[in-house]
Amino acid sequence: MNSLNFSSYNLPFSSNFTPLKKILKGALKDSNHNTSPLNEVLYWDASFLGLDQVSIFQEANQSEQFIILQKANRDLLEEIYWVEHAGVGYMSKMLLLADSREERMLYSLFAADEATHLSQIQTFLDKPPIFNGDTFLAFMGEIVESFDKALLMTLVQLVLEGWGFSHYRSLAKGCLQQNMATTLRGFLEAESRHHAAGVVTLQEWDYTPESLESIYYALTEFLQMVQYGPQRLLNAIEQGKGYLSRTNKVQILEELQTEIYSQQRLDLLRFMMTDSLPPSVLQRLDEQDSFKPFSAQQCV
Repeated sequence: MNSLNFSSYNLPFSSNFTPLKKILKGALKDSNHNTSPLNEVLYWDASFLGLDQVSIFQEANQSEQFIILQKANRDLLEEIYWVEHAGVGYMSKMLLLADSREERMLYSLFAADEATHLSQIQTFLDKPPIFNGDTFLAFMGEIVESFDKALLMTLVQLVLEGWGFSHYRSLAKGCLQQNMATTLRGFLEAESRHHAAGVVTLQEWDYTPESLESIYYALTEFLQMVQYGPQRLLNAIEQGKGYLSRTNKVQILEELQTEIYSQQRLDLLRFMMTDSLPPSVLQRLDEQDSFKPFSAQQCV
């Protein structure tokens, strides 16, 4: 079992096994929609992304602005794609680690949810994404490879599924295209169910000291990524405008109100953890200021 790769970011597409593809398409019939790929339409505009507050974006020409918006849109879509991709692997792993028949059945159903979401979101991408070693996704992949069930449920079902519910709801509300908005709203019931299952299970969990340490270190790393603010958006601006100096980056992050942006997300995460995370772990995170955002200067 330890030799399996459950996150499987580099798992290849089946190129020649057409019969299997046909059966898969039939099984996913409810997830096929008429969509416009990203090279033809944008799903989120400058206002939703906060770019209407950024002077370097407002001063850019139309071509540069489109490149920035397209990159930011692609980043959002690809993040959803890879999160759902890892979710399929996670649910498959929890299926194998099940301690009861009911748990095995539950994670079988959850795996089907994730597979459906993955199929739905990939129809909005004009080409299959290539995993680029993104820090957050690499972190999530490492977590999925763990065999510590307490760590797995805490990071994936408690934190990431809870975060995903809020994130997808926000993306759906701010989406310019009805098909995408409908798809994302369709994710919410399953995300809520996955999150609730993790919360209920962890309330009765008997944590080992090793699990508590692993959870503490993993959450420290995850929260630090949130503390650093909208780094992907900063990279999208640089792709459209070219080289940005440190001064440029600090100004952009200040205009994006990075501390407010990150604090809102950190507050949500702390709220989700308050009644479900072991108090000793939460206390250590509080003591090291893991729920306080970094300044624009610290983020560069």
